[in-house]
Amino acid sequence: MEEQTIETKKPSLFGMILQPGEQFERLRERPVIWLPLILLSILGTVVAVLIALNVDYSTIPGPAMSAEELELTKMFGIIFGGLGGLFGTSIGLLVFGAILFGIAKIVKSPVSFKQMFSLMIFTSFITTIGQLLNQLIIYAIGGDPYIMLTSINSFVGADGVLGAVLGVFEVFQIWYYVLLALGLVKVAQLSKPAAYTIAIIFFILGLIVAAIGGVFEGIAQF
Repeated sequence: MEEQTIETKKPSLFGMILQPGEQFERLRERPVIWLPLILLSILGTVVAVLIALNVDYSTIPGPAMSAEELELTKMFGIIFGGLGGLFGTSIGLLVFGAILFGIAKIVKSPVSFKQMFSLMIFTSFITTIGQLLNQLIIYAIGGDPYIMLTSINSFVGADGVLGAVLGVFEVFQIWYYVLLALGLVKVAQLSKPAAYTIAIIFFILGLIVAAIGGVFEGIAQF
């Protein structure tokens, strides 16, 4: 009798919303990259363009600009923002995936780079849809595109370092780190303590980077 092999279904990006555990199981068996990466890059481009559209260029520090100069600045913001979203998304995922792959190998994980890169793509889908949702609402009602409506800072409205740090405490961002830890357990086969420690460390690094950005923002306003 011939043996029948049951092919594992491909993981689904949209399945990450309600069935992340199942998607991670599929991803470990059948990591996919190109189609999800293309979709995520397109969504990243849309997000970047929306941010550029939502920016109030008249508040940018420096000499006052005429209406024509404001329109030109906005156009360049949209173009460069879109290009940054298109290429920056894939480059960022590749770099972060390589870093986590290196860490996983240090702790003797059997994960392949393809699996880790795919894991980065699928978990990042959550933050991308969060950014898209926020920017669409901001575009509709007006507001600061750099303050996520789903973050603590949307209620506090702080500036500088405090505002930047509070902005990291955001629903989709926290969801992402939880999924990252779960993915490291399911896909990279790390222990739960190791996986959650890695996720927490990167969350703390995100706070530090945000705080540094807040410092430079405060300097630029003087």
